[in-house]
Amino acid sequence: MNLLAVVFAAALAPASVHLAVSTANPRAQAAIDRGLFLYYAYDGTDAMQAFSQAGALDPNLAMAYWGEALAAGPDLNTPLTGERFARAAAAIRTAAALAAALPPLERRLVEIMASRYAGSFRDWTSNDATYREAMLALAQTSQDENVQLLAAEALLEHGGLAWQSGAPNTEESREALALVAGVLRDDPANVMANHLCIHLYDLAPDRTPALRCAQRLDADAFPPQAEHLAHMPAHYWLETGNYAAAERSSERAFALMSQLTANGAAADHAEQYVKHDVVVGYSAAMMLGNYAVAQHWSSRMGAAFETSFDALTALRFGRYDTAYAADGNEFAATSVRGLAAVHLGRLAEARALAAKIPASNAAQGYMPQLFLARLAEADAKYDKAERLIEQGAANQRDAFSGELIPFFPADETLGAMRLRRNDAGGAIAAFDDALTAYPNDPRALYGLWQALAASGQSAQAATVRARFEKEWEGADTNVEHALP
Repeated sequence: MNLLAVVFAAALAPASVHLAVSTANPRAQAAIDRGLFLYYAYDGTDAMQAFSQAGALDPNLAMAYWGEALAAGPDLNTPLTGERFARAAAAIRTAAALAAALPPLERRLVEIMASRYAGSFRDWTSNDATYREAMLALAQTSQDENVQLLAAEALLEHGGLAWQSGAPNTEESREALALVAGVLRDDPANVMANHLCIHLYDLAPDRTPALRCAQRLDADAFPPQAEHLAHMPAHYWLETGNYAAAERSSERAFALMSQLTANGAAADHAEQYVKHDVVVGYSAAMMLGNYAVAQHWSSRMGAAFETSFDALTALRFGRYDTAYAADGNEFAATSVRGLAAVHLGRLAEARALAAKIPASNAAQGYMPQLFLARLAEADAKYDKAERLIEQGAANQRDAFSGELIPFFPADETLGAMRLRRNDAGGAIAAFDDALTAYPNDPRALYGLWQALAASGQSAQAATVRARFEKEWEGADTNVEHALP
């Protein structure tokens, strides 16, 4: 490896990621740090390559093979496969054969990783439990932050992200939270601690503790291989209703992903993450008022999913002629065209489209339900319309959590229908529900402002109007046309 390559390789690992290992070769040490950083960025494939490079530079470096086993294993987003198990098992056997002369911490890490792959793939559940328990025990006695974070990662893989009564609802996840909090207290810049912090609070009732974690990752400079770390702040921003910040974080992550794949590299990483990253960016753009930005993300959605989202985007922004004119090769094509037809007063065509929707779709899909509800409203069947929208809202609650939000929140639709019926109190309740689920949703804020004004609550209406105008800043769309 020439000097330039060494400098470039070292630059892939920020200074906060360092695991001192028993090697006299500085290039091997740099490769270890790079591999651990890439594992922390959930880029297991490139992490394995970095650890393999460390082993090539120092064939007697047991921790290089330990690292391969770590990177071939699971992370919070990546399940273990038989193929990856086999690679990890082979690597840790090599590490174990070299472990006799290691210092105590390295030897213990190799022993614990060997316990994870002691049996066959079929034995994984019990062996992984042994690994988790041993890593937790080591983390509780070690001052090494990497040990603490690797233990937290393993605990979360099994304990999950759900919360109950203001705390993670499994002992494993509570232990993980304590470990991550401890690392952040001592080393606030640590990328893995900030990464896991955002994940830990994805489903929390109060996500405020993750604010600084999102801000730190947004401020960090990352190489393309770490695009997932650049993406992570979008979770926090989307979940807390800062849709513009979520779109900005998503834009940065997408740019890094584009650099990563420009030369056909990192196909595995792109296949795993690009759809998710694009959905998050598109969801944020769909909550805001700038149609041009949403169109930009719509084209990315089309490329990622091989289905056009242009008509759906036009519908969301009140461009009903455009949505209606789509060629039918679209996401939720029948429902989108049907909704556009209702808005354009083409009720006969809307009814014909409604007849084409399979019963299973009408029972399970929120877009068909919102379309059928709008058509029922047009036919003055208000009770039916409310039932359909409530079904859509229930489907959304079941299907979406954390950073995943629907493109058309059903409670917006319910509030808008009630507003059109001069039911200000009912509209206020529906828009409040929308804002509870999706804070700062500007369409819901606009509807709430109108409903409060209609009910004579002028002071509250003025407060909500100010919130709406802040969220709608930079819009290229008349909100009255964009209300469902």
